[in-house]
Amino acid sequence: MKQRQRGNPAGNTNAHVAANLRRARQSAGLDLRELASRVQRAGRAISHSAISKIENEERRVDVDDLVVFAYVLDTTPAALLTPPEDAPAPTGLPDGDYLDEEIWAWMRDLSPLIAGRLVWFWYGQAESTRRRIELNKNLVEMHVAKGQDEGITTAAEYEARIAKDEDRLLFIKARIVALDPAAADRIVQEDPSRWGPAPSTDTP
Repeated sequence: MKQRQRGNPAGNTNAHVAANLRRARQSAGLDLRELASRVQRAGRAISHSAISKIENEERRVDVDDLVVFAYVLDTTPAALLTPPEDAPAPTGLPDGDYLDEEIWAWMRDLSPLIAGRLVWFWYGQAESTRRRIELNKNLVEMHVAKGQDEGITTAAEYEARIAKDEDRLLFIKARIVALDPAAADRIVQEDPSRWGPAPSTDTP
């Protein structure tokens, strides 16, 4: 007789925690026994074999284990829960609806996964990006004024950072409009320079 499974099967989030736990443990230079010992000293009884099963997705991680793992590995519960790069969306979220950065923000209580609130999250990201651009432009000017292009960071490296952030501004603008098409009209009325240089119309 086929054994009936109790409860829901482990989902994507369980797999994310398994991968993140293994990565965090290895980054800390701990083997399974050392991690189990630290967890036990923190007051949570768990064996190294149980941790191995969690990392291999053969055992679910419960919320108490998750918190203690985060504590002894000098990370956060949110970091262990966040999907690794190119991983599927967390359990219950539709794949492809949200960007990795939006899920990251949601996991850290920076924004709920609601279009209107995500728009404001991205406006905040745009403002931070503009400040970085302005800072790096000032640093380039300092290099030029002093006639220096040597040191830990060169003027060319600052200019590369500016170009990268200008591309990010255009990406943020597109995402805001995708989340809220009405935002396109507001953006058109703003100073165009706030969203980076206009795309080149030169033909090769």
